Amino acid sequence: MPGSLLNDLLVLPDQLITSLSIGVPQTMPFLYGAYLPTPAYGPSTAGPGQTPTVSQFLNAANAEYALGAAPVGLRPFIINGQQLSATNTLDGLAARVWITGTNQVIVAYSGTTNGDNLLLNPAILTPEIIADSSFLQGKTPAAAIDAAHFAKQVTQAAAQQGISAQNVFVTGHSLGADLAQYAAQQTGLGGIGFEGSGIAKSATAVGNGGNFASVVTYGDPFASYASDVQGEQPYAPAYAPGQAGALPHYGQVIMVGDPAAVSGLETKPALPTNTPAGATTDLLVNIAANPNFVEYHLPETQAHDLGVTLSPNSILFGALSSAVSNVSGPVFPAASDTVPQFLAAYNATHMIAAPVT
Repeated sequence: MPGSLLNDLLVLPDQLITSLSIGVPQTMPFLYGAYLPTPAYGPSTAGPGQTPTVSQFLNAANAEYALGAAPVGLRPFIINGQQLSATNTLDGLAARVWITGTNQVIVAYSGTTNGDNLLLNPAILTPEIIADSSFLQGKTPAAAIDAAHFAKQVTQAAAQQGISAQNVFVTGHSLGADLAQYAAQQTGLGGIGFEGSGIAKSATAVGNGGNFASVVTYGDPFASYASDVQGEQPYAPAYAPGQAGALPHYGQVIMVGDPAAVSGLETKPALPTNTPAGATTDLLVNIAANPNFVEYHLPETQAHDLGVTLSPNSILFGALSSAVSNVSGPVFPAASDTVPQFLAAYNATHMIAAPVT
């Protein structure tokens, strides 16, 4: 269980933790201990091929940095009187589950720092940085394994409410996007990741990425750390289009913002990144310390570039994001798009042939 005294005090008694917490220590339900009526959800009323919108995905991902409030247009997915959620302070996993008005479920994984939530669980920061470093090395951190397990548990919980796996989705920002990519890769669930790095290909993959979008802002050093995005080589793995390289994004890459921003990326590694020391050093030196990081990585930049209004917003993260985020790039208006519409519109605009499935 989590190691910090404050977090230990906030952990729910074992008998109150949902039975779906197998393998994933769970803490901190919605509203921090409040018990809410458990609705009878029933099957999703979404039509064939319909998904949550880009706005709903980004707001769910961004809400992981905020305390308590629900993303606009979403409700907490309540099981046994609590919002279904997962936190493992030992490996850096944090996630909450939301449901749309058409009963489609979104699992949102938190990015590094957890925003305002770091005040309640500061011990999770170091494991999150270790997980980031592991992804950069082309490895699979323990948090990713937990993320995939939790996605499967959420799918089971949804099925008990009559909601099919086709109506369960994953999302996240930064580290949360990496966790969402891995969960989607291992389960086949659809979704959108915002500003994640590339992740290792897997022999145990279930999904093929056709129902998943990985949003990358030009100039973001973390999201550009991948083999399918040009701009950070030779620090990043050698460039190769699509899934041909060593560390591609899962799903289809959607590039947003100003292409000229890549000029600010570091191209000289501090240390070899295939070692823990090298990956952590480069994470701190070439990514976090790069002015491009705060300018292009934070959610407010993606919100601007995609025409999304963020709600809710983190008190600490939101103030920082408003102060330093670059919101001058071209807008690709996709707020109301479903995942298929988002991919189709991007491909049409960029003259990319639709993949053969």
